[in-house]
Amino acid sequence: MRGYLREPEFQARYREAFGELVQDATRQAQQAIAPALSTLREIVEDENAGAKARIMAARSTLEFALRLTEQLDIISRIEILEHAIKEGVEQ
Repeated sequence: MRGYLREPEFQARYREAFGELVQDATRQAQQAIAPALSTLREIVEDENAGAKARIMAARSTLEFALRLTEQLDIISRIEILEHAIKEGVEQ
């Protein structure tokens, strides 16, 4: 196995396969977001659910929303910077 790990072609194919595995896992996680949030919302709105469960569901939802908002803000800022750099290079 160590011999294979030293070969550049093996390393490249390994990285490619691992990258595909990560991309697949990412797609699956993204597809699970909407149902997970829907479930959390159901728990938050269920007056028959225990207070602890409702609080935990609300906290999870808020934490996710805040992280998503921060990430979207960062992406927007990066896009603005990339556009500014591109405009600066073209002038």
